[in-house]
Amino acid sequence: MDKDKSYRRAYELQASGKLSQALQRYSQVTASSNDPRCYIAYGMCLQELNHWKQSIAVLKRAIDLKPHYCLPDAQLSLAIAYLKVNQKKEAIKLLSLCASRAPEYPSYESVPNQAKELLKNHK
Repeated sequence: MDKDKSYRRAYELQASGKLSQALQRYSQVTASSNDPRCYIAYGMCLQELNHWKQSIAVLKRAIDLKPHYCLPDAQLSLAIAYLKVNQKKEAIKLLSLCASRAPEYPSYESVPNQAKELLKNHK
């Protein structure tokens, strides 16, 4: 199965609630891909399963691969993971970055607004 089909299948599994199967598929896809969307989706799936520490490494990899690809969304997810593992300093740094960004596709103003809300609750 090619990488795009594997990614789509992982996404479908995740969307249908088959998170363990999706996680396995994302792991396989990211082992042979440098596509940041695969890493972001993998990180989000890890978070759905409360694997916060693992999601940090995966999301950082996504950002490193292509820093401007869905950056606010990836940074917000990374900040939430930092909060969940009590790395408040790193979380606040990323939340501040997200809160100061102009809204952009695909999340428009939801990322800055959510970051601002989280900052209020964690300062």
